[in-house]
Amino acid sequence: MDNTSYSSAGFRDRGIEEALDGVAAAGFPQVEVQGQSPHVAEPLTGQDLVAFRRRIEARGLKARSIHAPAGRAILGAPDEEWRKRNMELLGRYLQFAGELGATEMVVHPVPNPIFVDDDGPETPQKIRDAVPRTLDDLAPVAEAAGVRMTLENLPYHCAYPYLTMKELRPLVDDYPEGQVGLILDSGHVGLHDMDPAEEIRTAGSRLRGTHLHDVDYNVEDGDHRAPEHGGFDWGKIREALIDIAYPGPWTFEVIVPNNDETPDELARITRDFAVGWGITD
Repeated sequence: MDNTSYSSAGFRDRGIEEALDGVAAAGFPQVEVQGQSPHVAEPLTGQDLVAFRRRIEARGLKARSIHAPAGRAILGAPDEEWRKRNMELLGRYLQFAGELGATEMVVHPVPNPIFVDDDGPETPQKIRDAVPRTLDDLAPVAEAAGVRMTLENLPYHCAYPYLTMKELRPLVDDYPEGQVGLILDSGHVGLHDMDPAEEIRTAGSRLRGTHLHDVDYNVEDGDHRAPEHGGFDWGKIREALIDIAYPGPWTFEVIVPNNDETPDELARITRDFAVGWGITD
């Protein structure tokens, strides 16, 4: 089975229909659908959802995962009203993911500090308390939808908790594997000057998703590059994933060109890498 997938985030320059065309044309069998504009900015329901699923399938694709909205839609909102709004929105995205046939929904555990208006010394503890409360509320929704929430490591340089696998792994160990897991964003690891292979091993058996991309350390904002277009040792990354018996999906999140490549060219470059890496049929 070819368990590779490509994020629609690689086609932010176009709507979701054209993004799906790009993923399919590159040869990927699965797609991660971005839950934000210009893709799916609101969870679809009813006939709109049925029609969307059919259009995905008509392209020979499967919607393997949904990426819940980034930005303010996170688990650990330090304000209770903000947290409750997020819980309602994320619950609707879980239901959408289940109806679409996805098995995972990616969610950010903590906010980017730019979205926290009153960011004081008590904020990290508020976030630390809020994340498990929201998981407690959403775990039954995830179970009913048949979708696993995968918590993503994040690139922020701040005092917030739950940014790396060292803190995320003990957090998810308190929840059933079918409802809560981890997703490793390799570029976010690199932006913390950490080793992706070590983070993979720390995540271990709870790793249930990837955002694989490279980091060019010679430029500002150098992540989301195509594999082998940055500084990672991809042999070590693959070895670590094999060592933990990672079951997939092998999802790539390539967005930024190195040499003015178009999104379509980046998707094809990434597909060629996946084939050469030995993770396709």
